[in-house]
Amino acid sequence: MVTGREEIEKLFAEADKKQIAIPHFNHSDFWDMSFITEAAEEENSPVIIACLPKVIQAIGIEKLGAVARITMEQSRVPVIYHLDHCHSVEMCMEAVDNGYNSVMIDGADLPLEENIETVRKVVDYAHKRNVHVEAEIGKIKSAGEEGYTPKGELAALEDARRLAEETKVDALAVSIGSEHGFYSHAPRLDYELLEKLHKALQLPLVLHGGSGIPREDVRRAIAGGIRKVNVGTQIRYTYMKSVEEAIRMMGAETHTADIMSEAKKEVKKVLRECIVTCRGEEGAGWR
Repeated sequence: MVTGREEIEKLFAEADKKQIAIPHFNHSDFWDMSFITEAAEEENSPVIIACLPKVIQAIGIEKLGAVARITMEQSRVPVIYHLDHCHSVEMCMEAVDNGYNSVMIDGADLPLEENIETVRKVVDYAHKRNVHVEAEIGKIKSAGEEGYTPKGELAALEDARRLAEETKVDALAVSIGSEHGFYSHAPRLDYELLEKLHKALQLPLVLHGGSGIPREDVRRAIAGGIRKVNVGTQIRYTYMKSVEEAIRMMGAETHTADIMSEAKKEVKKVLRECIVTCRGEEGAGWR
């Protein structure tokens, strides 16, 4: 069981030593949370299960924290429960108080000084309670977002160094050309920038926008220093399409548990593929 920051740091240290990455999957409800856990257990891989603030608003932070705690306690592999892309210091603190052992405070849209100050507030609160903190530098936008030019939003090396040193954050999401959502063009990752960031920063780097990035590109990014790969859109899309297909095939009168059991098969295929990509089919894998 992963209880907090120290255990998470050990997992990242192992990933760094073996040049692999921890897979991160965003979930939408309790069904897909269970799919993610099952896939991780079957692949004997640690996993980060994450929710967006939208999920908290829909379900409730106390319920999510309670079910996540039971999931982490009962899982046969290390499970980390993470709050993803939260812009609110207060919500991050509330997540810490409700059993999340990892939170992301996203101040990337703020001026650098404000981003640093925002991250520092969350780090100060979370570290005292043994909770891991991720921040973001550069702006990782959504695919197709109006007015977004990837080249203009890449992480600035000195800004990243300052944020890391002045906040003592545990992990950093870096903008190297990836985008959230499905891509309308072939992803173009800046591996040269990634190499510079990896050499300059002594902390795990995170690749957001993993849905739709070709496996070989993700592997190259991991070789270049990425230690956590986030996938959300592909999981949610497969989940919804699989449920739709199961209802069409089995009928709307079918029990929800049977519908979900059928949908789980397709979702777990995607999850397993991502897990294998993160650890490498012929790599050292996890202990």
